[in-house]
Amino acid sequence: MTYSFSLIRFVPDPARGEFVNIGAIAGDDESGDWDVRFISNFRRARALDPGGVLPAAVAFATGLDQRIDAVDQLPQMGSEPVSLESLRRLADEMQNIVQLSAPAPVVADTAEGALDLVFDELVVDPTYKRFRFEKKHRAQRAARKAYEAHHVPRDAVQERARVSSGVYGDTFDFAVHNGQAVQLVQCWSFQLPNQDELAEQVKAWSWVVHELRRHGGSVATLDGALEVRGDTEIAAVCILPVEGVDAPAYVEAEAAFLQLDVQALTPEDADGVGAAAAALLATSGELHV
Repeated sequence: MTYSFSLIRFVPDPARGEFVNIGAIAGDDESGDWDVRFISNFRRARALDPGGVLPAAVAFATGLDQRIDAVDQLPQMGSEPVSLESLRRLADEMQNIVQLSAPAPVVADTAEGALDLVFDELVVDPTYKRFRFEKKHRAQRAARKAYEAHHVPRDAVQERARVSSGVYGDTFDFAVHNGQAVQLVQCWSFQLPNQDELAEQVKAWSWVVHELRRHGGSVATLDGALEVRGDTEIAAVCILPVEGVDAPAYVEAEAAFLQLDVQALTPEDADGVGAAAAALLATSGELHV
């Protein structure tokens, strides 16, 4: 598929016009798959920076990375979601020490793959080492496609839904509802390199599910809070660990899924998420196909 990318440039003296590409951002509006990457060595950038403004540029880069790459946050710049249009506007408006090139197309399977191509061709980073791991975007896309394939109404599916039970809460990737929640879905990638942090996220999420099973809870929507019953279907769409690579977070997740009656699926069989959502809505008379 076709992704759009913009180069992120450090321009220490805009009047002089010299610049170094310090990273790139790539993504696709339809899939919501966005990613950002920065060079691993800023030696060339420092050589062009007698005024010492590089730290300010790096601070901007770090903030952008945190917003787009955060596992459970809405990717955004300020209050506006990242989009092709926002990249075009930033390319026009940012004319100081950090600039974005006009968005251009690149053909790839994922945003990460698009960045691989951009770095190979346009970003000089001789010390860069490519660690092949996959984020959860493919799992999210698979769930969206499953809902579309089974004609689940868009207004019945809420993404990035805040789910609470008592004092506990977490953000689920999808909540399907029809006056009350009928399905909750969380997507995971167990290929992420920081397994300790991922295991902590699994534990926190599992505790919320544990409380939902015991006491029920609620999901926040634009129109208010809807009930989540203790027997609500909960599923996880998981990108499995790379074969032969230690993945303790996945071991913990497998045990939690079994204990908490969470259906575990891969992106390849995520069609079951859409089929189940359609059946649950149809049972309550909310789906007509």
